[in-house]
Amino acid sequence: MNARTQATRAPRLHRRLIQYDPVLGYRFVPRLKLRIPHEGGGYLVKTNGDGFRCDHQVTPCKNRTHRVLVFGDSFTAGDGVSNGKRYSDVLEANLSDTEVLNFGLSNSGTDQQYLIFQQYAGRIDYDAVVIAVLVENIQRNVARERGWADHTGEVIRVPKPWFELSPGDGLILKGVPVALPYKADMTAPDDGRGLLSTSLRRMVNSLGPDFKDFCQRLTRFQPLPEYGSPSSNGWKLLHAILKKWVSELEVPAVIAVIPLYQYVEETASYKDIRRRFDELAQSINAPVYHVIDDMQRVPAGTRRQLRFRIDCHLTPNAHKIIGQALAKVVAPLLGGAATRDTDPVSAPAVVTVDAWQATRDGTPGKQGIVAAGRASPSESVGT
Repeated sequence: MNARTQATRAPRLHRRLIQYDPVLGYRFVPRLKLRIPHEGGGYLVKTNGDGFRCDHQVTPCKNRTHRVLVFGDSFTAGDGVSNGKRYSDVLEANLSDTEVLNFGLSNSGTDQQYLIFQQYAGRIDYDAVVIAVLVENIQRNVARERGWADHTGEVIRVPKPWFELSPGDGLILKGVPVALPYKADMTAPDDGRGLLSTSLRRMVNSLGPDFKDFCQRLTRFQPLPEYGSPSSNGWKLLHAILKKWVSELEVPAVIAVIPLYQYVEETASYKDIRRRFDELAQSINAPVYHVIDDMQRVPAGTRRQLRFRIDCHLTPNAHKIIGQALAKVVAPLLGGAATRDTDPVSAPAVVTVDAWQATRDGTPGKQGIVAAGRASPSESVGT
C-alpha cells in the first residue's frame, strides 16, 4: 500500500509561514509581517524579499562597513522571539558599523543551510560568516524528510535534500529537486514499535514539561549518542559538510555550536560533543565556539529560564547572552573591529582572541573558543 497520499501541488505548510522550495525543500514566505501566538506572549515575524527572517534585504553590496552572514535553524531564525530580539540582532547591535544578515531556516539541517550559503555566496559582499550548528543537526542531516503539521494541524511529511558521502569524504547531493510535501497514509502497515514509541512520548509530554524534565534526569537521557564515536555515520556526514563549507570560504568564519537544553541544564553530558567539535577545529580553517560555555555562566538555579516552559527554544534573555558573547568572538574576524560597550553583568566574559589568525598561526584558542591548537585539559572536559 502506498504510504503517502500523492498531491499535484504542495499542501500549505506549518503556520502559513512556509512555502515549498525545490532546492531547500521549503523556506519562509517572502515579505511577511505577522504576529504568531506563543506561550511567551506572541512574537513578531518579518521576512525579507528572499524569504528569510531578516530585517535587511539581501543586496549585492554592503550597506555598512562590515557585513556578517549567519546561518542556522530555528534557534537562529528565532522561533518564539520577535525580530529585533534574536541573537543575530543583538550581535549586530554590539558590532560597530556592521549589518548582520540572518539566513536561519527553522527545522533545517546543516545540509540545507550549506545549500542556502551556496545560493548567495557568489552574489553578495560579506566579511565574515557564522555557521550556527544546533547539535541536533547530526540527526537532521541524515534524514530525508521531516514531520510537520500543516495550517489545519494535520500531520504531513516534508521532504528535504540530503548529502551522501562519496569516497574520500566527498559529498553527493541527493533529492533535488525536492519532492512535494505529502500527507502520510495512516493505514500503512506498522510493526508496532513506532506506535509504542510515539504513544510513550505523548504520554510523557501530556504530563507536562516538569515531569518530562524529571524523567530525563532520572534516566540520564542522552539525546544524541551519535557524538560518542568519530566514526558514526551522523558525525562523519556533519564533519564532511562543515569541512567542505569552510573550504569554500574566502573570508573568516566561526562555527558556533548551539546546545540542546539538556546539556545547558546538565541533565546530559556535553563531553562527547565538545570532543568531536574540538577535533573538527584541528582539521579545518575556522575556530569553534561552544555557546554552552557562556550559557552555563548563568547560575544553575536560574538556567531553566533560558528556554520557554513548554517550547524548548531560547528565550529573549538567552538570545541576549549569546549575541553579546558572540560579538566578542566575531569582532576580531572583522579586522579588529571593536565591540560596542555592553552591560558587564548581562554580557558574560568571552575571550576576544583573534580566532581567525589563531587558525593561521597555530595559536590555541582559549576557553570557549577552540582554534587550530588543542584546548587545555580543563577546557576540553565537558559537563
